[in-house]
Amino acid sequence: MPTVSKTVEVAAPADRIMAIVADFESYPLWNQEIKGCWVLARYNDGRPSQLRLDVVVQGQSGTFITAVYYPAPNQIFTMLQQGDHFEKQEQTFSVVAMGPNSSLLTVDLDVETKMPVPKSMVKKLAGDTLDYLADNLKTRAEQLAS
Repeated sequence: MPTVSKTVEVAAPADRIMAIVADFESYPLWNQEIKGCWVLARYNDGRPSQLRLDVVVQGQSGTFITAVYYPAPNQIFTMLQQGDHFEKQEQTFSVVAMGPNSSLLTVDLDVETKMPVPKSMVKKLAGDTLDYLADNLKTRAEQLAS
């Protein structure tokens, strides 16, 4: 499936948004679909390199083991290594500062399901997931910035 992307303007500094994205263990505080997140491994600098996420998405429970990469100071990339429901799940979080208290957050998502699902349905579900994720991340960042 082609990558689905969502960009939102956030009334918060870029570094605050990146700190929220990088605080994986706190995801259940702002993303109700994530029931638990645990760091399984870390890079030498202490940043998480592998996660376990327990999720419930549209009534379906699942567990994902995800690799985490940091391709640039303003980007975090996650890639599914093992999990329920998906053959492939890759996400990129990118933040660009627009001013001291304004940023653009872009979330890219590329998924392939294990079950045969029409591509149009997968694209719609991915788009809904992106809307939910970006909006919740925006709300969390703006709450912490105020």
